[in-house]
Amino acid sequence: GPHIASVTLAAYECNSVNFPEPPYPDQIICPDEEGTEGTISLWSIISKVRIEACMWGIGTAIGELPPYFMARAARLSGAEPDDEEYQEFEEMLEHAETAQDFASRAKLAVQNLVQKVGFFGILACASIPNPLFDLAGITCGHFLVPFWTFFGATLIGKAIIKMHIQKIFVIITFSKHIVEQMVAFIG
Repeated sequence: GPHIASVTLAAYECNSVNFPEPPYPDQIICPDEEGTEGTISLWSIISKVRIEACMWGIGTAIGELPPYFMARAARLSGAEPDDEEYQEFEEMLEHAETAQDFASRAKLAVQNLVQKVGFFGILACASIPNPLFDLAGITCGHFLVPFWTFFGATLIGKAIIKMHIQKIFVIITFSKHIVEQMVAFIG
């Protein structure tokens, strides 16, 4: 995220995306030849940060594996793990019918979606930015969803779909002329 923001800001400051590729020094240095005013587009910035954003998404998908493996190992061994999230998940399953508050209903909805829809449910949960995806990983591990089903859906959701959503959001947020256009359109 911060890298995408700094590339966006530098692109508008330099009027170019022709600065060196990563790894950057302490700061991004503008090229000697400046582009003409207004030549920076959303697509030029997206293509400049494509590889870094993809690696960000892949790293996020890999980071979702520990809850999956922890719940899967606990289920296969029959032992009760000491993990707080897993204990919360077990309590949620026990009290599923009496869930009244929004957080409990949301957790239950994620669990039902992943359990009933499978690959596409995992893909849907992984594709939208939400703090409940650890629960999806725990659910998949607990119900012994095959690894490649879980990881494939998570990788596609995090490294392709969610990454593009977040990348475009960060670029728009730090893009001076796009924000000015939106303000003018709204105003």
